[in-house]
Amino acid sequence: MALAAGCGGATETSGGSTTVGADAGAADASANVGTAPSSDPIAAAATCTSGMMWTKGNHGSAEMNPGLACIACHSTMRGPDLTIAGTLYPTGHEPDLCFGAAGAGGARVVITGADGQTITLTPTPSGNFHLGTSVMMPFTAKVTYMGRERAMTAAQTTGDCNGCHTQSGANGAPGRITLP
Repeated sequence: MALAAGCGGATETSGGSTTVGADAGAADASANVGTAPSSDPIAAAATCTSGMMWTKGNHGSAEMNPGLACIACHSTMRGPDLTIAGTLYPTGHEPDLCFGAAGAGGARVVITGADGQTITLTPTPSGNFHLGTSVMMPFTAKVTYMGRERAMTAAQTTGDCNGCHTQSGANGAPGRITLP
């Protein structure tokens, strides 16, 4: 969930092991035995894993425009005010408008404000997640799934996650927000 201020590496925890840095998805295989895929989702080739693309333009829907910078769009076009928004994907280099981690029941995006308040977001079927209420800045963010987590290494001060987590990554983000 990298954001414009402080975009960058992640920490991934699985089975008691922790890996830090932009390549956090590349935890050694022993850290993933029995609990996680052995391949690094950030190292996966560019592909639309779901095989489903959003084709309805800016038609108001929680499923709309996966992969695009949500807050940038909502600030210039008509739509609800968002504080934090992005798309969760199974691999790190999915194209814009490709549906994300829809089949990842149980995946959560956990936001912790500077005041310690925790907010848990559930991705929609397109992988999108969003929050319209305020969060005390700076905040931290992590994705949890099947007992594993992938967390940002730096606190964030803006919530347009897909602004940095593009197909190729920007501002130090390694690519898309991915399942751990």
